[in-house]
Amino acid sequence: MNKSLKEGEINELKSRADIQSIVSGYVNLKKSGKNYLGLCPFHKEKTPSFSVDTRKQLYHCFGCGEGGDVISFIKKVENIDFVEAAEFLAKKVNYNLQFVHTGSPEASEKRSRLVELNELARKYYNFVFFKSKKAAPARSYLIKRGFKKETLELFEVGFSIDSWENFTDFAKKRGFTSKEIVDCGLAIESSGRATSDIYDRFRGRIMFPIKDLVGKTIGFGGRIIPERQAASSEQASNQPTRQAKYINTPETKLYSKSKNIYGLFEAKNSIVDSDQALIVEGYTDVMALQQSGVKNAVASLGTALTTEQIELLGRFTKNIVLVFDSDTAGVNASLKGIERLREYNEKLDLFHDSNINIKVAVLEAGYDPADYVIKNGKDKFQDKLEKAATIIDFTIDMILKKYSISNLNEKLAAADELLKFTSTLSSKIVQEECIKKIALKLNLKENLLVEQMLKKSHVKKDKTYSASNGINDDYKETESISPFKNIEIEALKIIINGIGSKFKDLLDIGPEHFKFDDTRKIYEAVRAEIEVQNKKEQKLNFPIEISSNKLEKEDEKKLYNLILFSSINYTDSDLASLEVYNNLKKIHISDQVEEIKKQLLKLENYSKEFNKQDLEGQEIKDKGVRLANKIRELSYKLNDLEQEKRNYILK
Repeated sequence: MNKSLKEGEINELKSRADIQSIVSGYVNLKKSGKNYLGLCPFHKEKTPSFSVDTRKQLYHCFGCGEGGDVISFIKKVENIDFVEAAEFLAKKVNYNLQFVHTGSPEASEKRSRLVELNELARKYYNFVFFKSKKAAPARSYLIKRGFKKETLELFEVGFSIDSWENFTDFAKKRGFTSKEIVDCGLAIESSGRATSDIYDRFRGRIMFPIKDLVGKTIGFGGRIIPERQAASSEQASNQPTRQAKYINTPETKLYSKSKNIYGLFEAKNSIVDSDQALIVEGYTDVMALQQSGVKNAVASLGTALTTEQIELLGRFTKNIVLVFDSDTAGVNASLKGIERLREYNEKLDLFHDSNINIKVAVLEAGYDPADYVIKNGKDKFQDKLEKAATIIDFTIDMILKKYSISNLNEKLAAADELLKFTSTLSSKIVQEECIKKIALKLNLKENLLVEQMLKKSHVKKDKTYSASNGINDDYKETESISPFKNIEIEALKIIINGIGSKFKDLLDIGPEHFKFDDTRKIYEAVRAEIEVQNKKEQKLNFPIEISSNKLEKEDEKKLYNLILFSSINYTDSDLASLEVYNNLKKIHISDQVEEIKKQLLKLENYSKEFNKQDLEGQEIKDKGVRLANKIRELSYKLNDLEQEKRNYILK
């Protein structure tokens, strides 16, 4: 259900939120004439150029050009969208925003009630944790693990009393119905119990509130305290099931574990500042890292990163490090680790299409991130992050640790398993990179590994065309074809034979989409021949034949002839031509993206040096504004290209 603010709500909110008061929570402002000045939170500077005008209720930075009202400030500084910024600001000034919902009024009211109930539960569990004697074992457990009171307060840790109806009775007395409590995931419907129609889902557990980007509680994670877990284990032989170590809020109208990330509300600004997000496995890992000064850690709520979570994190950074404890990815658990990583490897296309850089850091045996950072400190943990390997390198190393590659038989077995792993990668480009790494590690030739992979039938079958469709065996024996070049060969094959619904689009795509000299020359020659036939108003005669003098080099002539006489084995020529067209566009856009990134990096490095200079004067400020505008212009162009690239991703 979509929602928008009622007419007049923005003006009402801004009238209650004084910009100087709000901005002061982020910037140290000092009175300067009629305005206030401070160091800009959006770029690094030594001399204050960030101005707040209390009369106009606006801000402006003369260094980077950022400016706007109090809502646009929150939107920028908290990295959230407009509605989220309005909600965030309303919470700060204790104002109840009024929305217009596109769904039914009943659905809107129900959602509001669930939000209110979750907030009530958060406050209740938090009060019990800090004030109740019954929560003493939970407090003692966390203190023994090294957690400080300030950290527990920051994450609003709570405790659910070990009682069947403690919270449900509390919520009912405050006007909530049994159905609302169940719908919120805080209770379970009773089955034959006489005392109540529902009972508490969370009993005798440390409670971790899960929040959305504006800080609203949408769900909970509950960890059983060790002494209760031990008692549960002792009784397990007499019970059908033992209690789980962790339980979470089920899927509700507010909460979905595949769409939300624990700790993102607290970490999002640090993620932006560091341009990196750390993904850990547990709630306490996030808390321990935050306490130790590593404030860019979040947890993925018990699942491998989903599409929705990747897109959510992508709003704040393109750099992700998975922090695995030794139980998940140690030497003695290689197989388990590989299976865990395969969940990520299958999404590598998604990572690449979203420009996500993903690495893996592993801790020593016996440590999870929480224990490691509490015992060893922030600096040693940062050392681990600096040594993080790419997800491909890490998986290859894990597999190789199982074998003694000095032994020929084990070397062959290692190669076979590595090729099986490579075949699980959905991206042909990543497969090629993986083959290169394996060849280097095992001191084998790349073409031999490719042949072995094809022979063993490990390679995934393409939906409509295979890697060998465009070239015959003679050509493969003399040259190792990259996935990029194979796509260009497929495009030429479609153009020369005039097949598929995207034939005309491929014909008009332009030579800049062909990275290789021989394929580009063939494309230009074929297009020129088609233009000649069109001018003569002749019906195009397929396959398109060109005279040998149109191609200068022997390798160009050889490749053209091989394409001309290759067989056509498409099961669906329309879909094949669409896939080839989309792939060509994606590769070309990726090249443009990389070029802009290089330009941005140069400008940003120059900007850092420029801001280090303690310079004054209008000319200097104007130069700073021009530099910021150029960076912003390139950033917008980069975003446009990335959006355009997503349009060519096949579903």
